[in-house]
Amino acid sequence: MTASVETLEVLRDRRIAVTWADGATSRYHFVWLRQQLFHPAIGRPDQGPEDGFRLPDDPETLAVARCAAENGQLFVAWANDGAETRHDLAWLRRNAYDRDRRLARKARPETWTGAEAAATPWLDWERTVQSEEALFELFVALRDRGMARLRGAPARDGEVARLARRLGVLRATDFGQISDIVSRPPESAGRYANIGAGGMRRLAPHTDEGWRYGAPGVGFHLSLEATPSGGGDSMLHDGFLAAARLRENDPDAFALLTRAPFRFAAERNPEERYIAYGRLIVTDQDGDLAGVRFSDRTLDVQQMDEGAVEPAYRALRAFAKELYEPDLVYRHKLRPGECHVFDNHRVLHARAAFDPAAGPRRIQQCAVDREEFHNTYRILAEKLGRADDAAMILPNGALG
Repeated sequence: MTASVETLEVLRDRRIAVTWADGATSRYHFVWLRQQLFHPAIGRPDQGPEDGFRLPDDPETLAVARCAAENGQLFVAWANDGAETRHDLAWLRRNAYDRDRRLARKARPETWTGAEAAATPWLDWERTVQSEEALFELFVALRDRGMARLRGAPARDGEVARLARRLGVLRATDFGQISDIVSRPPESAGRYANIGAGGMRRLAPHTDEGWRYGAPGVGFHLSLEATPSGGGDSMLHDGFLAAARLRENDPDAFALLTRAPFRFAAERNPEERYIAYGRLIVTDQDGDLAGVRFSDRTLDVQQMDEGAVEPAYRALRAFAKELYEPDLVYRHKLRPGECHVFDNHRVLHARAAFDPAAGPRRIQQCAVDREEFHNTYRILAEKLGRADDAAMILPNGALG
């Protein structure tokens, strides 16, 4: 996109219209431009050490004396107080917020069935860790599909963190920064016997730690040991595809799940009384999918208005039916050195039942927060000269 200006016009509705050399027009509110005078990260140009806080301007008090495109910047002289602002034209073009411009910058998820996920290419572990260009391929896969597959990793303790730290700081989860999903015979499993990751039963698709207000962002599952028999396949489900199908097949249920918060909890032992409320399906201001939070094992006793109980459970059932459709399931038995990376705010992961007596099953896991990944994604995109990728609007995930 060009950042050369053809014409400027001060509009009566307190906006400046910038017509670019390619014929496109962007409109910027006075008050939006004036924000740069009190940007919290850089401070005001005239800010002194004793100055107090500055409130945003009252939009109706703002008036423009003159504006011009000068030296690659939009210069504005303000009539109301004599201040001057300058905005880089390329920055203005990338941050134009006219609806069509804003929508064009949004990341567009690619939904997938199990068969389509199984057809995605395997990324090379060492190349991804070592090469920034290859690492960005992983970032794009997570951005667009919410999942990626890697192989060729050394099957050793701590290796999973070598890749994860390329995305950001490790998140301390319920089991620490790095932990094992490992089969244990029931007689030696202690409080984890037949419970969750420490058990041997089938696990339904779920969000990890959905009982936290902010669940972990990106999960990593690297196989260190896997018996050739005895089950234990890893499974992934695209929550966005399930939600999209629900919107089409049962719009009332979809609408309810985007509005009503459900109660999730972890109360597995005397030291746990975690409770959080969150919507199963989160949409953004445009109605686009932003995140999914679901777990049959951690849905708590619900606290809602009595008239909402049956509709809420009907909607929950409708979503679960979509999520459990067989064609949604990507199923793969991770071999040593193979890794699944997934967006925990979109992709639900599951596990087939297995027999721990058939041999060891050991997967090492860790996680990185969503904002850590997004921060690294933007920095790397800028470094690689991918300005449009860096300026993409990325979904917040299953928050709220």
